[in-house]
Amino acid sequence: MITVVTIIFLLALIFFIVRGKLLPGTVLAVLPIIAALAIGTGFTETLTMAHEGMIDTATVVCVYIFAVTYFSIMSDAGLFDPIINLLVKSKRFGKTIFSVVFAAAVIAMLSHLDGSGVTTLMITVPPMLIVFDKLKIRRTTLGAIFVLVTGTMNLLPWGGPVTRAATVINMDLMELYWKVFPVQMIGLVISFIFLYIISKREEKEGIFEAGSVQISMEVPEAEQKLRRPKLFWFNLIWTILLLVTLFVGLPPHLAFLIGNAVALPVNYRELKEQTKLIKRHAGDAMNNVYTILCAGVMIGIMENTGMFTALANAIVSVIPASWSGLVPTVMGLFSVPLSFILNTDGIIFGIMPIAVNVAAQYGVSAAKVAAMFCVGRVMAGALCMTTASVYLGLGMMGIEWKDAFKKVAGWAALGGVIMVLAASVLVA
Repeated sequence: MITVVTIIFLLALIFFIVRGKLLPGTVLAVLPIIAALAIGTGFTETLTMAHEGMIDTATVVCVYIFAVTYFSIMSDAGLFDPIINLLVKSKRFGKTIFSVVFAAAVIAMLSHLDGSGVTTLMITVPPMLIVFDKLKIRRTTLGAIFVLVTGTMNLLPWGGPVTRAATVINMDLMELYWKVFPVQMIGLVISFIFLYIISKREEKEGIFEAGSVQISMEVPEAEQKLRRPKLFWFNLIWTILLLVTLFVGLPPHLAFLIGNAVALPVNYRELKEQTKLIKRHAGDAMNNVYTILCAGVMIGIMENTGMFTALANAIVSVIPASWSGLVPTVMGLFSVPLSFILNTDGIIFGIMPIAVNVAAQYGVSAAKVAAMFCVGRVMAGALCMTTASVYLGLGMMGIEWKDAFKKVAGWAALGGVIMVLAASVLVA
């Protein structure tokens, strides 16, 4: 009975999330309650489980809110402007395709430190699109940057997959991230290698027209008013100190709380300015906070009712014993092609919990499985056909999804496979 209900629940969960008519958070909160009641769990007991699950996500939510706010403030203050200007004013810029691709990739990396894909697109695409068109560099190459580099950057603790995965396995967010971190670095290295190969191949086709090009990274007047160039060195040193504290063990939610408490009033003296900035970035943060808290409801109910364990036991019972050592890695690899179809919520909340419980039967840690699913997700996920932001990005670049898929999907799949295999070896 419990196994059948769990299967129906997971299928319904994926259906409603992919269909996109309801917020993922709503689906994650309501369906588990219905499933729990269906197997005979009392109403009061079900809500108690939901409450406990939400409480367990509190630290993850705090890290997400404070980290997104901090890096958004640094971006508004112009911390990354000098680096960006240095890249686009280099003498090499425009001489080769890779010189342009490299600059665009670094700009995308820096602008994605706040974990917001929309912010990255707004900062990077408009100026770079002009350069790509003028030098006759294919727009799909710009798309490759966002699939490979920005996708890998999304492994930041406040980027999406890691935040959700930590919620599912009830693990400290930064503890999981430090396990994923080496694989993220590998992902960034292979991303730039792939982009170099793509650039060289495109140059051989003879379409590219090398030449110097002037590019302006000027921001709108409203944004310019937020810049604090005189505080650049303070902001840089303060950010470095903040990141160092994460390595020495200070809880990240407290580190970023203190970071905001200092950076916000130093950069913006007026209370009205501080309030305006908090409201400015509240929308992006609130959407994910809603999802994470509702996911806590699902995890609290599904774990305490034994639903995931029952399903995992059923799966293990039909797997040959000779396959036992390969099952967790194969499931991680399977997340790569699935990520072209299912969005992050569908993969992390619908598929990964099953994999975690199955792997546990073979003595494989939940952190290892979570890491494989996260790293296998990010590159392919940047081309996910059921994620609205993918179409926003492609629309800004003037690229059809099918064209981007044809040119970049192979690289994304290869990168995902390499990262999953790396995680299977490096993550304990």
